[in-house]
Amino acid sequence: MLNAASLTEPAARQIVGAGPSDDLRVTFLRPENHTWRIATADSVRYLKAHTKPWYGGDPDAAGRVVQHEATAHRLLAEAGLPTPTVETASPTRDNPLGWPYLLTSELAGTSLVDLLPTLTRSEADEALRQVGRHLADMHALRYEHAGYLVDGPPAQAPTDGFQHPSWRFESFLTAAMRTWANDSTEVAATVMDRLANLLADSVDEARRSFEPPRFIHGDCHANGFFLDRATSGWTVTGVLDLEVSSAGCPLFDFTKLFIELTGHLTGSGYRWWEPLYDGYGREPDLQVVRLILAGSSHINYTCLGDHAWPGDRQTILNHIVTATRWETLFNPTAEASAV
Repeated sequence: MLNAASLTEPAARQIVGAGPSDDLRVTFLRPENHTWRIATADSVRYLKAHTKPWYGGDPDAAGRVVQHEATAHRLLAEAGLPTPTVETASPTRDNPLGWPYLLTSELAGTSLVDLLPTLTRSEADEALRQVGRHLADMHALRYEHAGYLVDGPPAQAPTDGFQHPSWRFESFLTAAMRTWANDSTEVAATVMDRLANLLADSVDEARRSFEPPRFIHGDCHANGFFLDRATSGWTVTGVLDLEVSSAGCPLFDFTKLFIELTGHLTGSGYRWWEPLYDGYGREPDLQVVRLILAGSSHINYTCLGDHAWPGDRQTILNHIVTATRWETLFNPTAEASAV
């Protein structure tokens, strides 16, 4: 497996085509997925090697994800959407790193999460409208079948093996039921009853939201959106980390975006979802959003450090199933119904 020293300077020079005397700086950014910044005199590139634990240290699995992520960038570029340029997609170990990797160009601008605190309210509104428009443009790409985007749209519907919850309603419900079965050991029966009522009330609309399959990011973190100021205002320059991109349900792209923006902006008094929906062109179904949020495991709410949602699983789940307005849902410090 890889470590911070796995990308040597000679290997980096070979990968980006830099000569032995050319200025080059290699900076290790993070493990799992292992990522390095490679800067030369005229450009900055990022090398990503897929090494998360669920790839099992298998270079073949990592290579498939390289193909998958490269395909997603290609499909977006072909549709005219801004996305990082893929300079090299190496799906085997036969390369200077000795592991499959993706080499992309640097995105201009600043991450949405870092940008918002620096903006005036009107500027923040425009930035979020642009994010909404970008999501709408991605979700406008429709496909016949659900599944991962590998060398193009899925050729057929997934029938066996791994099924991502974003692909089909049945896959989502199966995964959510597992989460809720675990929840039932620590969450009061009254909260689980409210969850059952939410499922009953939203099941038909939730099922419809999966059809037809659209291009989705699949792991849509708020800090993955980059924006830059153009003469006409703020513009999205691209979205990072497309390794889970699929043909699937577009509401899944709102899940982590909502969780993280809520964590960062709770208490600010800013109704940030309104410009986001304005840019998207419509308001998503509140009932279905609550259902998908309720099906998200607790770690998604607690892994945000200082921006984590307050409370244990019961507190957060009860907040989701009792929130009947956006302003309540996105304020996890609001008083919820008694458990």
